[in-house]
Amino acid sequence: GRKVYTRFFLRDFSVFDIDEESSVPPMRYSDSVYQDEFGLEDSANILSVSIVSSDVGFPVDVYGRVIARDSIDYKCIYLFHRIRDDCQHLNEDGMLILTGPYRGLVLVDFIYLEIDLKIREEGVPDRPFSKGLISIDGRVLSREKDVMVRSETLESWLSTTEVRFTTVLNAVECTFEIKLIEGLFKGNITVGIADKARKLDNEQTIVIHDSTADGVVTSDESGVIKLRRSVITICLERNVMFRINNEAAGVCAERTFDLSPRRTGADELEITCGAGKFGFRVVWSLMDFRL
Repeated sequence: GRKVYTRFFLRDFSVFDIDEESSVPPMRYSDSVYQDEFGLEDSANILSVSIVSSDVGFPVDVYGRVIARDSIDYKCIYLFHRIRDDCQHLNEDGMLILTGPYRGLVLVDFIYLEIDLKIREEGVPDRPFSKGLISIDGRVLSREKDVMVRSETLESWLSTTEVRFTTVLNAVECTFEIKLIEGLFKGNITVGIADKARKLDNEQTIVIHDSTADGVVTSDESGVIKLRRSVITICLERNVMFRINNEAAGVCAERTFDLSPRRTGADELEITCGAGKFGFRVVWSLMDFRL
């Protein structure tokens, strides 16, 4: 008996295509000259989108899309996008494999998340699984903590969906790419936010590569490690921390390292972990759309 919003709305659609993808790229201001007093924008990192309950049980084959919109242009930024022939097989953990956002999200007033998921079923018509609109309100952010983990839930159709995210005050964009320079890589890589004492909060970590689903990488090929996601945002008072687990060639190894953020510029470094040598490139950028 309730009315539920399912899509973002603008009164004047004559100048706005609701299905148009955002063309604003990452790393827009990585080379910009700025003044010290220049303000930084607040942001949010989408940590996970999970089906926490299902009226039809598990496992289920899910397809559809999850879209983010921010106040830079309010256009579509895909977090999850699969067609019917490329469903994700969801087990009881219910976690969708996110592949976005491809740039940092700006939280000036709201970030909107549109969820539209369906179930693929053999022999019967596909059914809506989760559909609705979640908003992250940047107008009510506490200024007491620079990073805060929060969650919102959506009850609709045949499921309950939970979105976990961090709000980040005065953030910069961190974009990264990773290559395997030598050896073999079979394992996973996570990225997260740590305090200045280099203590990582596991609630704020994101898996950016998992060889079980994403494939084993060898340096004999291109060496490029395909990342599920390649951007997070972070405040200048915290560190970005990477953790590599490499189980290739019968050797189990773990390596953790962190980087202090900057407003602009880039860092490059080589890290050895087990049977592989990895090359990291991290680019820092302002996100202010008024520049």
